[in-house]
Amino acid sequence: MDFSKLLEIAFNFREARVLLTGVELDIFTLLSEQEMDLQEICKELHSEERSTQYLLDAMCAMKLLEKKEGKYKTSTEVVPFLSKHGSECMLPMLEHYANLWHRWSQLTDIVKGKTITIKPVDQMSSDQLKAFILGMHVLALRASKPLLKKLGTVPYKKMLDVGGASGTYSEAFIEINPQLQATIFDLPPVIEIAKERLKDSPYKDKIDFYVGDFYKDELPSGYDFLWLSAIIHQNSREQNVDLYKKCFAALETRGVLWIRDYVMSEDRTSPKTGALFAINMLVGTQGGGTYTFEEIKEDLNYAGFKNVHFKIHGEQMDTVIEAVKE
Repeated sequence: MDFSKLLEIAFNFREARVLLTGVELDIFTLLSEQEMDLQEICKELHSEERSTQYLLDAMCAMKLLEKKEGKYKTSTEVVPFLSKHGSECMLPMLEHYANLWHRWSQLTDIVKGKTITIKPVDQMSSDQLKAFILGMHVLALRASKPLLKKLGTVPYKKMLDVGGASGTYSEAFIEINPQLQATIFDLPPVIEIAKERLKDSPYKDKIDFYVGDFYKDELPSGYDFLWLSAIIHQNSREQNVDLYKKCFAALETRGVLWIRDYVMSEDRTSPKTGALFAINMLVGTQGGGTYTFEEIKEDLNYAGFKNVHFKIHGEQMDTVIEAVKE
């Protein structure tokens, strides 16, 4: 790695910060509906002229905005993603990333031992929670179909979607197995978001809801299939053992648990995305991280599961581990 590459890594934050500020100010929605000059934009944003101009011009340089004869508009190719009315709106996820920015800025102090206060999901503001849950939906919507294609058939009847958020994967599983009945288990405010999002779903009659907190409550029982997606990284190993025991109790004999998450190499240096995601858990949770297959297997075995193996193995958060209740 040379001098220039190191500088590039160190200075990568610039474009991220410009994009996130544009998201926080909702500039892209504003300028997707009409062209506006600097003064008009400042009036709408209640912003200062010089700093706004620098921000807008940087966005133009990044191809996020276009500028012609002193007027700005959102670039056509990003409107579907960055306008609130876009067909593939990713603003909730980017709003969540903007929240993460503030956590990551404390990384040096955290490594030196600073204790940080972390709000649990159920203590987020309603806006923060909605941005997080719908942001997860945006990611899951894009990831679910290729992932389920790799997984193949899902020959089960009753599914419990543990920490299922807004139900993106419940819908996806039912789409490939219309005989499946799914239950989403999550916190009260999350269930309300799920109900609102799913009210017009073609699969709404196949999805039930169960309010609870898997850190405190037992899971409902009687299922032959449990889906635990993007959950274990937010927990310590001790918390995961406790959760696996609850999953074991919720399953019928010969039922299966599928865990979707990052799975790290034994030396924990790959995949790179998983190593960086461990930092995200360091700054955002009390004990979370990313784990190796052997760690996950050991904890599942301790909870009672047998035949722990890879269902599919990917380099992103697209690895699925299967465990069986014999």
